[in-house]
Amino acid sequence: MNQGKDPSTTAATEFDGLPCDAGDASALAPGTRLGAYRIRRPLGEGGMGQVYLAEQTAPVHRDVALKLIRQQIASPLALAWFEVERQALAQMQHPAIAQIFDAGTSAEGHAFIAMEYVEGTPVTDYCRSHALSRDQRIGLFVRICQGVQHAHQKGVIHRDLKPANVLVRDIDGMPMPKIIDFGIAIGGNAEEGGPVVSNATSGHAGTAIYMSPEQSGLQQRDIDTRSDVYALGVMLCEILTNSDASALTSHAHRSARAPHETLLTALASDPDFAPVTPSSQALLSAARKLPDELRAILRKALAHDRADRYESAAALADDLERFRALRPVHAMPASRAYATRKFVSRHRLGLVAASVAVLALLTGTVMAVQGQRRAEAAADQARIEASKAEQVAGFVQQMIAGIDPDRAKGLDRGLMRLMLDSAAGRAGTELAGQPEVRTTIERTIAQSYAAIGEYALAAEHFGAARAASEAAGQSVVEKARLLLSQADSNGNLGRFDEGRKLAEQALGEVSGLPENDRDRLYVESRLAWHEQGSGQFDASIKRYQRVLSLQQAAFGIDDDDTLETQRGLAADYSRVDRYAEAEPLLSDVLAKYRKRYGPDNTKTLDVTTGLGVSFLEQEKYAQAEALLRPALEVTEKMLGPTHPNTMILVSNLGSAIRQQGRVAESRPYYERVLETNLKLNGPDHFLSVSAESNLSQLLREVGDIAGAERHARNSIAHLEKAFPPGHPARAIFIDALARVLISAAKYAEAETALDQAYALFIASPGFGPNHSRTREVVEDYVKLYKAWNKPESEAKWQKTLGAIPASR
Repeated sequence: MNQGKDPSTTAATEFDGLPCDAGDASALAPGTRLGAYRIRRPLGEGGMGQVYLAEQTAPVHRDVALKLIRQQIASPLALAWFEVERQALAQMQHPAIAQIFDAGTSAEGHAFIAMEYVEGTPVTDYCRSHALSRDQRIGLFVRICQGVQHAHQKGVIHRDLKPANVLVRDIDGMPMPKIIDFGIAIGGNAEEGGPVVSNATSGHAGTAIYMSPEQSGLQQRDIDTRSDVYALGVMLCEILTNSDASALTSHAHRSARAPHETLLTALASDPDFAPVTPSSQALLSAARKLPDELRAILRKALAHDRADRYESAAALADDLERFRALRPVHAMPASRAYATRKFVSRHRLGLVAASVAVLALLTGTVMAVQGQRRAEAAADQARIEASKAEQVAGFVQQMIAGIDPDRAKGLDRGLMRLMLDSAAGRAGTELAGQPEVRTTIERTIAQSYAAIGEYALAAEHFGAARAASEAAGQSVVEKARLLLSQADSNGNLGRFDEGRKLAEQALGEVSGLPENDRDRLYVESRLAWHEQGSGQFDASIKRYQRVLSLQQAAFGIDDDDTLETQRGLAADYSRVDRYAEAEPLLSDVLAKYRKRYGPDNTKTLDVTTGLGVSFLEQEKYAQAEALLRPALEVTEKMLGPTHPNTMILVSNLGSAIRQQGRVAESRPYYERVLETNLKLNGPDHFLSVSAESNLSQLLREVGDIAGAERHARNSIAHLEKAFPPGHPARAIFIDALARVLISAAKYAEAETALDQAYALFIASPGFGPNHSRTREVVEDYVKLYKAWNKPESEAKWQKTLGAIPASR
């Protein structure tokens, strides 16, 4: 409920013609006890009863919003519908809906519902006081629509949606809405037998300006979810225009138009329509100035005939999201010209950048040549031209850098690739004589290729940038960072040893810098990442710990470099079963990234995936799913459905679903990951090997042993090229093959595979005999010898298993 307002001015629900009885529930005084609840003060008066701020004293102490049914409508049928409401509300579990804690009848005979007490600001007031941008307002409104959709799916129609019933508060720096007061949608008609709202006179329930035409008519019983869609449309108009829709009620009285007709006329830009009050004129003028698409969305939400409205709150939210993403909205008339305009708008950055980049590269070349010629005649003139060339290079760099998904959200991946290929083709020839400029351009091209997951091309252009940097005589720091970038691309390609060697070379470049120098620490932190990729977990942990301590002392705990090192150390801890140390480090980084970069940033999404993997390793499968599922939609939108990071997230989400026993549901995730990785990376890539192995385990569980064996053997066949010799990841996939062979009753071959996996884990630093992965191999030994009917060997490994602590 809304805190800090006069209850008389924030009535949760208006009821036309309903008398107020001083002897009803509204007479409860502060301090009155109703079972486990102590009344503090009234919050608002609704159609069905009074809402109080109350203190729950048992079984827990907390503040609640306590809603009591009015005595004058507490007929047996009304009480029956009140019970229906309580049951319906109790089923709703959504972040945007106030939670129901308790419901029942007190010893005094008061039917009640105890709800979450929400301290917040009405949504329109919040948008004004926080000066939210249009995009922020739409994002907030979409979350409201999602809450309403959830209620509709549970069979609950709100019927009184308005700003006073949608309260907003800041949670971790993000505006989060809460929808309150669902109680209007109850009542009864003994003759009709339907769930309708009734009152002393007309039966009209709701707040006039937010009521749909059918709700304000005489047939209250004939209401469906589209009435809530209409109310959402009015609220959306208020939010977008920064105005108060109540002005239209007085306007309608003066103009003989109904409020909804007044608003629709304005949205249609009727030239003959003139508002008659200053407040209504302000609202309608602001509505007319909205973009055509937003006005079309409002017209559809506010259509007089509900058959012409959005069929659901989800459909309204979808059209708003399409508007935000610069995609054609369904409310607009379909036409090829409109679709083309949206395509151009959506890809404007890429289309303009592609043209400008190529032109600028040519211009930069010409200007650089001119500068060289003029330098022979006048040194001052040469400096001017060199400066111009540098400016052009900087401009081109910014244009190409716009391809980064964090900056070009939603940009078509094919268009980005086309632009990069064009720039890359010219850079090598037209900038050959300008190594310093070429370094900048090649590095930017490489970074952009890496951002869209084209790691092989990224490695190639980082190498070209490094060669140009050498030719230009640039600093050791510049050369070291380019070496690292080339190393990172190799690591992402699965060339772990090659990447680690380049990272070691980069550290050698900066070894002369002070121990706490930022660049040196950055290079050393990245080397630790490459040691992790090579399976050298002990060395990686020690390096990360050292670097993190120095970075925290020199730059603070919230510095970007510090947080990246913290994230890498947490990943190492997860690999070696030190989850109690890994999880708080990852959670801390994720919270800071969400606040700093927002939820739709690649840094945030990477850490989200890392924390999800940590949950999986600890067998917290439900927590992993809850974290990864919403992140997948954002990742697909930003990076595309085939980006390597998208595939990693899909794989882990599929695993979370499967490990909860929902094997059939998880299967499309596993098949999608394998098909995409084989297509993009080939069978020798470590992600393809992992995908083959994962699918084999799923098929084993559903009884397709032949299919499971085929995929498991494919995984092992490409293991040599996917991971360097001695890498502990090899043991994971060999053990997976052994499980399939046990199911296929190929016991001798399974025993050989388990021997290989066990030996690898025992010999790998950071693993050893007590690691959870080693424990899995021992468990498989026990299963093997039990199936093979070798009780002595089974007993031997059962004893070994008993000596290994259960670390998860």
